[in-house]
Amino acid sequence: MSVHLSELARQVRQGTIGLLRDAPLAWLTWAPAGTSNHLLWHAGHAVWLQDCLCIEPLTGASELADGWAGQFGMNCDPVAAQKSWPARELLLGSLSSQLERMLQLFDDQAPRLQTIGADRGGRWDLTRGVIHGLHDEARHQGEMYLLLKLRAAAAR
Repeated sequence: MSVHLSELARQVRQGTIGLLRDAPLAWLTWAPAGTSNHLLWHAGHAVWLQDCLCIEPLTGASELADGWAGQFGMNCDPVAAQKSWPARELLLGSLSSQLERMLQLFDDQAPRLQTIGADRGGRWDLTRGVIHGLHDEARHQGEMYLLLKLRAAAAR
């Protein structure tokens, strides 16, 4: 199971990294009227999400940088209210290092990935949580891609 999970994590995370890495710098914090999130937020949200659904359940502790839960989490402040964003290079480094950490945990803790979580009434194991997080990250890639298409259209 951990081999398949590792490959899924690599493919999903490489997609997020590619979209962020290849976007023009000026487009990273652009969002069209009527929307609330931009490319940097989506990338940071992927880091937050995998910390919540993978890193923390497997290690017992969050490994997020200070302030990232408030900036990228489910209950974060509105993007328009935030003045400062991490640089693209910092987010790319966080995405890459978190992927390596996840792969290490998948290898080191493979038996725990099938552990039923007591907090979910026996209906949720760690593998399902990780897959759920990867699925959500892949959906955010779609939003990132659409933002890039909309920004390109606005530039014409």
